[in-house]
Amino acid sequence: FSCEYSVNGGSPDSFSGNLRVCRDSLMWVSLRSFNIEGFRVLVSNDSVKVLNRLKNEYYLEDISALVNFANVDLSYNDLQSILLNEFFRYQSDSDVDKEDDYNSCIDSVYYCVSRVSQKKQKRPNGNYAERRGSVIQTMKVVPGTFKVKNLYLEDLEDGRNAFVEYDKFTRFGDQLFPQTMNIYVEYGNVEAIMKFSISDFAIDNELTFPFKIPAKYTKINLNEDNR
Repeated sequence: FSCEYSVNGGSPDSFSGNLRVCRDSLMWVSLRSFNIEGFRVLVSNDSVKVLNRLKNEYYLEDISALVNFANVDLSYNDLQSILLNEFFRYQSDSDVDKEDDYNSCIDSVYYCVSRVSQKKQKRPNGNYAERRGSVIQTMKVVPGTFKVKNLYLEDLEDGRNAFVEYDKFTRFGDQLFPQTMNIYVEYGNVEAIMKFSISDFAIDNELTFPFKIPAKYTKINLNEDNR
C-alpha cells in the first residue's frame, strides 16, 4: 500500500508499506519512504512493538497503547477488522449478552446500522474500573456484496471521533477488497487524515513476521513530542 497523510490541514506527506496479518494473532507492518524502511511494527493480542530505524529506537508496550497511537479506544480485534474491511462490534460490556442491540438507520443507498456501547474507564494504576461514557458506532454496508462501505466511531465523553471510508472494491483472486481506505481522526484541536491506496492483496498460508530489536537501540516512551 501507499499512504498520504496530513495533520490540521498542513502539507501532506507520504509513505509506502506492507501489511501482513495472521488472523486473531499478529499484525506486522513495514513502513518505507523512498524504498528505505523507517519503521517496523508488530501488534499482537497483548502488545505493541515499534522499531524506529531512523533514530535507532524502539517502543514496547501492552495492547492498550493502541489508544495512544490512534487516539481512539481500539482493541486488537477492532484494528484487525478495520484494516481488513470487516464488520465488527466495538467493545462493550453488553457484547456477550446482547447480539441484537443494533438499530437500523436511514440511508437511501446502503444498509445502515448503529449501536451505543459503554467504553472502559481506566484507573491511574492501569487497571480498568467500571465502564462509563458512550461511544456510538455506525456502519454502512454495500447491498449485494455486504462489504463495509464506511464506519464512524463517536466518543461522546472525550470528543474523539474516527471515520473510515472504503472505495473502489476490486477482486484480488477470490476476494473482494477495497483499493482505497481513508481514515479521518479528530481529537481535541487535532484533525488527521490518512489516505491509503492498496496496490495488492493476497491470502497466503505461509507468512513470516521478522522483528528483532538490535542491542544498540534505545527504548523510548511514547509522548506528545515523539508520537
